[in-house]
Amino acid sequence: MLLLTTVTFDGILETPLWAGILDRIAESQTLRVPLIALQKAGIDLVALIKTVALVVLPCLFVAVFVVFGHAIAMFGAGGRVPTRDVVGYFVLSLVPIAIAYHLSHYLSYLLIAGQYVVPLISDPFGLGWDLFGTAAYRIDIGIVNAKLIWYVSVTAIVVGHALAVYISHVSAMRVFAERGAALRSQIPMLVLMVAYTMISLWILSQPIVN
Repeated sequence: MLLLTTVTFDGILETPLWAGILDRIAESQTLRVPLIALQKAGIDLVALIKTVALVVLPCLFVAVFVVFGHAIAMFGAGGRVPTRDVVGYFVLSLVPIAIAYHLSHYLSYLLIAGQYVVPLISDPFGLGWDLFGTAAYRIDIGIVNAKLIWYVSVTAIVVGHALAVYISHVSAMRVFAERGAALRSQIPMLVLMVAYTMISLWILSQPIVN
């Protein structure tokens, strides 16, 4: 859950939504006095706001997942299976989503910054060696473009969510005794997956379209 939250937050930082939040905080008359006091105390306000958001967002994610976990318990067995047990089983379905979102969000960084390995292979200690003839290699930022990143990101997120739904279904078959109950229990999870897919794609699209 924390892995998923942090990468989502990192993506939100690149959206106009985050810029709008900072603007509203800066223009808030209610927060004006404490913000001025904090600034005079030498506190970096932007770093403070990011820190608070980074603490609040995981709590929000957990709360939403627990609510949907309760809905799964109610849809599947009328509450006979404890919500805590349901959350414990179904949280495993978030793993492929977290992997997919990390791949989509950091792919460009991996492909560009990862090229630094090429010259380091020939000169790993910075002693001027050229063991394999790659010491003079220069980073090629043209290796990726917005179109490639978008298609890879969309594919990774959709596949990740599809795997998540499958894992959720397998978990439901283990938790709920009847097949009908297991299928009914997947309605809330399906809603959650579709909603988060839409949010993820929106976050990824913002640096491209703005």
